[in-house]
Amino acid sequence: MKKHFSVIFFIIVLFGMTNLAFSQSQKIESHKRCPVCGMYPARYPKFNCQIVFEDGSYEAFDNSIGLLVYLHFPDKTNIKLKPVAGIYFKDYLKEGWLEADRAFFVTGSDIRGPMGVQFLPVDSEQAAEELKKQAKGKDIIHFKMINRQYLIDAAKAGQLHKMAKKLVLK
Repeated sequence: MKKHFSVIFFIIVLFGMTNLAFSQSQKIESHKRCPVCGMYPARYPKFNCQIVFEDGSYEAFDNSIGLLVYLHFPDKTNIKLKPVAGIYFKDYLKEGWLEADRAFFVTGSDIRGPMGVQFLPVDSEQAAEELKKQAKGKDIIHFKMINRQYLIDAAKAGQLHKMAKKLVLK
């Protein structure tokens, strides 16, 4: 009985560790293409973001708007969304990986990325306030507050890049 318990415990721990490994940010490989625009995210490390799936695979994006459109508009991108283990953005100021639940975005700023207009992720509301002033941003929003309607309104206000605006408003 004790032996069976040890084996079961080992399997539970191993599964938990494997699941934890899959939910961490991944190194973006140079051949990986953005599923929304087809660009190579590894070429734009300051603007990288990614979705890690429960099966251990991941999708990489060259900008946060592309990731948000991917998440909220699978019906318009014709991409089937798999179960998500984690979502990560590069903190614009610190350049390290930032879990989505901690991300505040500065929108409508003068800063342009690989696709043009950007939502700039940072790790706190205070950092977002400072970046908003420096970059002449228009709005600050937390990741959890971004939904389909917010992105539609942002598209209408000119705060999404051209490709995202076209997808969101079609």
